[in-house]
Amino acid sequence: MKVNKLVEIYAKANYAVSAVGAARGEAHHPGPLWYHAIGLFNAFYAINEELRKRTKNGTDVHLTAAVDAWWQTNRDVVSAFFGDARNTATHQGEIVTEAFVEWELDVANDTEHPIAKASVTVKNSTIKKMPGVEFLDLCERALTFMRDGVLAINADYKARGGIDHALPDNRYKNLF
Repeated sequence: MKVNKLVEIYAKANYAVSAVGAARGEAHHPGPLWYHAIGLFNAFYAINEELRKRTKNGTDVHLTAAVDAWWQTNRDVVSAFFGDARNTATHQGEIVTEAFVEWELDVANDTEHPIAKASVTVKNSTIKKMPGVEFLDLCERALTFMRDGVLAINADYKARGGIDHALPDNRYKNLF
């Protein structure tokens, strides 16, 4: 059985985008935020590696050409999302998630209420005391970009005459 590489990578990338939504419920808790940060960093890395390397471990020249073209166009964008932060966090353990408190103004009752939140810091990166919600927004943008990259690669692949690894047409497009 032949594995359809774009279908497989698209499924992983699409799930990773959904995983950010699941992580949002824990954005204000340092422990779970750390867990999700490591997982989302690694998902981004794995999707990137599969696109750039695994798709080339075959004989489909159309797939290799489509991936190469996408990578040449988007290399800087992909690198800009996290830089070396993923490597620093996952291989060196230089990631800190910490709790902090923000005070929310309650005008109607003439008072303030404490709101527990958490932030992410990765040593030697642009991620410094980034509130958990903002960090997850960054992860969502990065993973959505990669998922949409698979769609762009698929369109180019089909335009080049590729068949074996093409994403199937949307089976529901003519439902209504």
